[in-house]
Amino acid sequence: MTRPDRGPAGAVDVLLPPPASPRFLRDFLASQAVPGCDDLSGGAHRRPVVAGGWVRTVTVGWDRLTPAGLPVRVEPGAEDALVPVLRRVRRWLGEGTESSAADRALAADPALAADVRSWPLIRLPGSPDGFETAVLTVLGQQVSLAAARTFAGRLVRHYGAPTAGGPGVFPTADRIAAADPARLQQDVGITTRRAATVHALAGAVLDGLVLDAPTESGVAGAGRDTALLRHRLLALPGIGPWTAGSIALRVLGDPDVFLPQDLVLRRALGVTGTAAAAEISADWSPWRSYAVMRLWARAAFPDSAGPSGAAGVG
Repeated sequence: MTRPDRGPAGAVDVLLPPPASPRFLRDFLASQAVPGCDDLSGGAHRRPVVAGGWVRTVTVGWDRLTPAGLPVRVEPGAEDALVPVLRRVRRWLGEGTESSAADRALAADPALAADVRSWPLIRLPGSPDGFETAVLTVLGQQVSLAAARTFAGRLVRHYGAPTAGGPGVFPTADRIAAADPARLQQDVGITTRRAATVHALAGAVLDGLVLDAPTESGVAGAGRDTALLRHRLLALPGIGPWTAGSIALRVLGDPDVFLPQDLVLRRALGVTGTAAAAEISADWSPWRSYAVMRLWARAAFPDSAGPSGAAGVG
């Protein structure tokens, strides 16, 4: 990361290491954007980032990406917030998760070789906020991603917090836990069961469930107890293996998650049963999360590959 520069009116500009497959990362993060929280206008990605109790609005300048780096602007705010906010941004962008070993292993399988050529050295995108990502995952159970984002946007509208002249902040766990589940269901337009799960998830966070990195290393996947997180999530009503695994992948950066229950993944592999999908994925360990990302991307944004199979922005 280059030394921060002072931008207009007290904003801070930094250059982060450019991703090897930038369009892959840009399109994936855009696919998770929450209405009212994420602003994708003008070729950039702007959203509030909360870290250490501080809120700063951040703009990832995909429209200004160069081989020298990916521009990130942190808008004016509390000076003490700058370092923790940038650490969270780096985790969100998956900095440090490119793996040539993962590419070599997955390229050896004909089912994934073309994906590796199209998107070399992909990152494992992290989470801008663990609770937000977990809630979005719950809202996405058995519905399309577009529907999940619509539900999440309603959550922001009814329970989020505004920022000065920028996108809103996703609701905190204490705000959701304090809501009446019946009112939550009505406001968001989800089922009674789904509202109960979101409410229980918020309560678990207040009871000590950690949905963020326990370290401030900025590198996803280091020193996390994935098994413990899965155990605690599976104890909550309405959370099964798909939800727990998806959260482990995004929030903890676990590099070896596979989701045989995922219909999109099974379709991409040409199988119908979870056992068959799990059997196919066994040879990809310990890099199964990278396979999951590529298979999701194949279905969600098949045009992300640039000329001659190389991914790029623009």
